[in-house]
Amino acid sequence: MNIDLAFSSPDLKTKDLTGRIVAVIDVLRGTSTMISALAHGCAGIIPVLTVDEARQIAAEQKDLELLLGGERNALPIEGFDLSNSPRDYRPEKVRGRTIVMTTTNGTQALLAAQTAAKVYIGAFLNLSALAQRLQEEGGDVTLVCSGKQGLFCMEDTVCGGGIIDSLEKDGIPLTPSDTAAAAKILYEYYEGDIYGMISTCEWGRYLLSIGLERDLRLCAQIDSLKIVPVFKEGKIYLDR
Repeated sequence: MNIDLAFSSPDLKTKDLTGRIVAVIDVLRGTSTMISALAHGCAGIIPVLTVDEARQIAAEQKDLELLLGGERNALPIEGFDLSNSPRDYRPEKVRGRTIVMTTTNGTQALLAAQTAAKVYIGAFLNLSALAQRLQEEGGDVTLVCSGKQGLFCMEDTVCGGGIIDSLEKDGIPLTPSDTAAAAKILYEYYEGDIYGMISTCEWGRYLLSIGLERDLRLCAQIDSLKIVPVFKEGKIYLDR
């Protein structure tokens, strides 16, 4: 298996995703929240780029009783039903509902990866389950880190390295790109203290400064969920 890793979504401009299996990662907090929402019974998630686009979709499809979720600069969006905290997506709020979501980094990365053969959603929460799914797919893989405003971020890259490490431990022969190899080295350095890494990285420090330590602790939980959402035809759902 050839495995590549993009440090941020703008890096995809130089990569050909045709025929490749992609996993998009936004540990803090986009994909962690999406995985949590679907684990709690959400019917599906429609990722969009802008706040206005989310509001327009909700206005045009009132019969679906859509919920609006997301953030800007990690803060709730005025008039939205949900923030981007995985703790906000409780079963009593999201079960059976479809959510239109826009985030600063994660939804951009998802939409940028749409040309791939298949797009999965990953985080520490479903690391081993995702690695197993990639193994079952059997094709070449690109891990897409959402990054921070178009730039490298530590937590997404370390998570990507964890996925690579899991594949190798399962005995999958890998041919990694330089970026994928670097991500695995970072994971090996931090694997004993994922919360410590998350809480001291740039975005993690910011989230702590606005009182979101509980989110960080939740997002640092490796393999707490066994589901692997897929993004297909504009919607994220459980690929059963």
